[in-house]
Amino acid sequence: MPEENIKTRDFGNIYRLIYEKKQCSRQQIAEELGISLPTITHNLALLKEQELIYTSGTFNSTGGRKANMFRCVPNARYALGIDITRNHLSIVLINLNLDIIDRERTRCAFEDTSAYYENLQKKVEQFLNNQNLDTDRLLGIGISLPAIIESDQKTVFYATVISLLGNFYERISSCFPYPYLLFNDASSAGLAESWHANFDRPMLYLSLSNSVGGAFLNNGKIFPGANSHSSEFGHMCIVPHGKKCYCGCYGCLDAYCCAKVLSDFTGGNLAEFFKELSSGNPGYRRVFDDYLDYLAIAVNNLRMCYDCDVIIGGTVGSFMSDYLKDLRQKAIKLNPFEKSGNYILCCHYRTEASAVGAAAHYVDKFIKGM
Repeated sequence: MPEENIKTRDFGNIYRLIYEKKQCSRQQIAEELGISLPTITHNLALLKEQELIYTSGTFNSTGGRKANMFRCVPNARYALGIDITRNHLSIVLINLNLDIIDRERTRCAFEDTSAYYENLQKKVEQFLNNQNLDTDRLLGIGISLPAIIESDQKTVFYATVISLLGNFYERISSCFPYPYLLFNDASSAGLAESWHANFDRPMLYLSLSNSVGGAFLNNGKIFPGANSHSSEFGHMCIVPHGKKCYCGCYGCLDAYCCAKVLSDFTGGNLAEFFKELSSGNPGYRRVFDDYLDYLAIAVNNLRMCYDCDVIIGGTVGSFMSDYLKDLRQKAIKLNPFEKSGNYILCCHYRTEASAVGAAAHYVDKFIKGM
């Protein structure tokens, strides 16, 4: 194998190891990758030269000289995430650590019109200008949508929450001078949660927003299903012949556990609903108990099917930490095998999880492509 190819392979392998481990010494790299210390030193110098890693200090001595500690530079690259919903537009900038550098959320009703896309373009340009960053370091833009997206990440297969034409990807091409792709909102949020928590085991993300969706992930990777339609949890039937769902079917989880079920009591303001709930309003408590009953059925069904942790996310998930015990107790009563509901967890990203996950695609691509 030519020497240049060996160098390129080692360059990427060393960088990925430091990224995965958070910090590494030369000796640790040698033990993990089985390459010589001179080769490691050469590639570490190249990585430093390209401002991808830095020396962050030394490890505690176990005898002899203290080993240098190498870390990745988080802001060596950036990615932009955009979350388009029925009534809001969110923009986030993340670094290689998936840290949110900045965010912006505005009320902006979606319309499949040239005026909407011109406004989107202006908002993105203004947002990036405010960051004063080197746009050569921007990896790309991930766009999160409440829609089923085909595996090419460009084709909208199904969209009813917002009305999208089939050529949506092409229609927004003039908005961005950067690479961009489309992503399902719930799958993106699940990816962000999995990566942040460094989940190396199966996990399930249940998104409870103005529509209900989710994602099944294993070792940080989304399982898309045979037709890219996996994890449409909002459309599993929990009440036969029950309430009509926006999809046209009856008894879907979405009809019982979307955020609107709660926020409709407070004029669309979900935060106000939970404020009233925490104040002890008995009417709101009854409404929420009913909500938790249906949610517990869904969570238990998912536990029976997947046998993994269930992360409660979406806009409702951001308020669930104070009520997690209640949900767990209801789920336990439905589970014939377990006496603990500790597999039910609250989301880390209380806001903009979908935008972060969409942007994370480009971070993942960058790391794997080193």
